[in-house]
This record gives sequence, C-alpha cells and structure tokens, in this order.
Amino acid sequence: MLSTVGLSGGHEAESADDDGARITAIVPIKHYHPLYLEHSIRSLAAQSDGEWRCVLVVEPRQREHFTALLHETLGDPRVRLVVNEGRKLAGAINSGMRHAGTEFVALLLGDDMWAPNAVAVLNAYITAEPAIDFFHSARMVVNEDGHAISSVHPSRPSFTLEDFWRASPVKHLLCWRRSFGLSVGGIDETLNSVGPDDYDFPWVMAEHGARFRAVSECLYFYRDHRESFRLTTHLPLSVHQRECSRILRKHGVARQPRRAFLSRARRSHMRQCLYRNAIDRWLKERLGYDARRGWRETYR
Repeated sequence: MLSTVGLSGGHEAESADDDGARITAIVPIKHYHPLYLEHSIRSLAAQSDGEWRCVLVVEPRQREHFTALLHETLGDPRVRLVVNEGRKLAGAINSGMRHAGTEFVALLLGDDMWAPNAVAVLNAYITAEPAIDFFHSARMVVNEDGHAISSVHPSRPSFTLEDFWRASPVKHLLCWRRSFGLSVGGIDETLNSVGPDDYDFPWVMAEHGARFRAVSECLYFYRDHRESFRLTTHLPLSVHQRECSRILRKHGVARQPRRAFLSRARRSHMRQCLYRNAIDRWLKERLGYDARRGWRETYR
C-alpha cells in the first residue's frame, strides 16, 4: 500500500530557503474571475504561519495585464510573478516549480482557497516526517459565494497503484518535494489540461517511489462555480474523455478497464461538462447559452 511508509525510496530532507520558508504556493492564472482570484490570493495572505512563498504563473501575453492587476500583491516580497515557459496548465506548474526556491511546492488554483492553517499544518507534517515526498489533504467544496456545499472529503490514508485505474486517490491540497517532482520530469506537458496535476502527476510520482502522507486536516476549499471559465465545466466532454483515456493508456491500463473508467466518469463528474464537443460549444456560445444552467454535482 502507498501510505506513510510508501514505496521504497524517498529523498533526504532539503534545507529551507534563506528566509526560512519551506513551501511555495504555485498559482497558475489564465482564465480567471476577479473576485475568486482575489479570494484565492487573500487566503495566502491570511495564513496563520507567514513562512511561505508564492509564484504566480501567467501566460506571456498576459504579463503586463497581471502585473498591473496584482501590483499590490506583488508588493509583498514573498510573491513573484513569472511567465509560463511551457505548454498549458502543466507548463505553468512546471514553470512555478523551476522558479520556486523552497524544499516543497504546493498547488493553489486561482478560483480555490487554502484554509488559514494550511501552511502551519504542512510545515508541522514536513518537520515530523522528513522522509515524505508528497502530502495530500482533506478538502471541502464551496459554491460561488464561498459557502460550503459538501462535507469534509477525507484524504485517503493508503492506496495501491491499481487504485489509480478507477480515480486518483490523491486530491488537493497537493504538496510535494520540489526536487522529486522535477526529477520525474515534472507535470506532463503533452496532456491538454485534464488531470495533469491531480491525476497523472501523483501517479507518476508513485510509480517512481515517492512516499505519500495523507493529511487529515481540511486544508483546501475547491470552488464549484459557473460564473467564469473552469476546466471541469468548460472543456468539452470529448476533450475530457480523450485526455483521461490518454492518461490511462500512458500508465499501461488495458482497454476494458479504460472503458469502465470512462463509463463511470460519464455518469458522475463528467456530467458537469457544459458542451459535448467543439461544435456544440460553438453553437451554444453563439446562442447565448447560460452556463449556470449546467448540471451540478450533488456533494455528500
């Protein structure tokens, strides 16, 4: 089982940066809702433990826009803005990894939030268990207004590689040893923004012997919204199916289990997709389709 003990391997603990921080939040920004982005960044500023760093990663053509928009945030010496040196979401995360100077990096998507104690809790786990390479926490789903619409979804304490055949057993908040992530090639930039971060990447890390630790505390608030572009809803169903199938094939999953995965997905989270394919999206956008009418998952 992959758990605190994990697979064989593990890396020696690295030192913190010169100022003592051990964790850098990577925040990729492309499509965004101004209020959600503000809340996302504010959740970092509100951390009970101020020993953190942040790398905001934007597309090259948007650098001037975000430099102006986030000028107050960038006045904090803990925050840097860099451009995506790679391809799509995976490239943005990889760029953040390369520019971070801390032992660990963690992902914060621009419409989500960290709990106020996220850095403090992660620092405590890192100190207590220096052999761990990948921490993943419990999480909660919130709506457009930031109100909880789910119970706390617990992190999974143990799993096997075969568990990835059904779904990723590793969910946000994702925090991993930067050197290990870079050593496996980072996030796969051939993938088209469906699951490169919270599905394929933990799977790759596990295959390479990373040691995982489930964090029982709820550290991540995932926002389910339709007010602006969101990968889960706005990329067509055809893209989600194709990319998930590519990930499964990449990891050697046979045809029948792949088909079973997609069948389950179409009955569950893929129902959130607002468009069947590129043509359906084109038609709906021109007809003024209201994205807020899309199917909503019923959370436990």
